[in-house]
Amino acid sequence: MNGINIAWILWGVWYAYWIVSARKRIRSTEQSQAKRESMSGRLVYTVLMIGGFALLIWHFPQPALAKQLWPSAGAWLAAGLVVEIAGLAFAIWARHTLGTNWTGRITTGGSQELIMRGPYRIVRHPIYTGFLFAVLGTAIVIGRVRGFVGLAIFLVSILIKLRREEAALREHFGSAYEDYARRVSLLLPGI
Repeated sequence: MNGINIAWILWGVWYAYWIVSARKRIRSTEQSQAKRESMSGRLVYTVLMIGGFALLIWHFPQPALAKQLWPSAGAWLAAGLVVEIAGLAFAIWARHTLGTNWTGRITTGGSQELIMRGPYRIVRHPIYTGFLFAVLGTAIVIGRVRGFVGLAIFLVSILIKLRREEAALREHFGSAYEDYARRVSLLLPGI
């Protein structure tokens, strides 16, 4: 089994966890007044996210994107897999810590609480931090230009979503979120 296959198996395990935990979330959610972003509001960053991820998955005949930067074996493979595993594990830890507060779209209201424990003591958006590191690890495993272009597009999609999510959280939690934001970095500790 080659390294790229291992990378996709890891993403498959992550996806299975995400689907199972999301179903549990949907079943356990009480009906309450909540502010949710519209489907059209999600469209831009979702399309970018899918596009960025597609560059990781599919081989494109475009020579500049297909250029091999390093071999998909040895130290590069090991480093990429370690970064990917660490990113996926961090995202899973964050998702587990959120529990029933997690939603797939930007949503505030109801019985939502401001989570500041676990990975949320390290960064305010550890799921996105984990995703970005997992995508970086996958790009390292692939070792092609397309992986890093995909990572850049994925980062843009996360930054768009983060801007909207930060505004919603500041509006919902007010000064409590402002205090939290002063103490804890957005995506990377100390930045």
